[in-house]
Amino acid sequence: MRWVAEKNRPGGFSLIEAVVSVGVLAVAAPLVLAAMMRASESSALARAESRSPAMVSVCLEEIEQARYGRSRLLDEIPPSGPFPASGGLAAIAFTAEGRVIDRVEAADYNDGVRRLKSESVRYIVRIDGEPEQVRDDGRPMRSVRMAIEYPAGTPAKKRRSLEFFGRIP
Repeated sequence: MRWVAEKNRPGGFSLIEAVVSVGVLAVAAPLVLAAMMRASESSALARAESRSPAMVSVCLEEIEQARYGRSRLLDEIPPSGPFPASGGLAAIAFTAEGRVIDRVEAADYNDGVRRLKSESVRYIVRIDGEPEQVRDDGRPMRSVRMAIEYPAGTPAKKRRSLEFFGRIP
């Protein structure tokens, strides 16, 4: 069977067909964009989780060195009392691959850090700790919290974070 267009009907779309098409797009576009945003957030979280073992390891090593005043990235940690002392900031910048760059200064931390030492910063690890009760063997313990914040270039209040907690002697 062969279709033949009516001779009296002009070609193109009717007004109703155009309105319905625009309505379908108006409903579908936000749904697709929302799904893409959720996928992007999940991807960023997965990347942060996969880099976290290397970043936490570097931070623990720096904490260990800071206890003896030998850290290049953190101030010395006093034997008693919280750290950083008196509301200071202990934060370390990392690349997208999880490689350490340098310490983050308090003035830069709140606004966000995009580049440091000519390298692109993706993650900031903020570290703090409190002394705890003495263990059975008489040695004091310290609770430590490390928050991996990303993306580093956004203001601190808008960053997402992964938190790790632990205790060290």
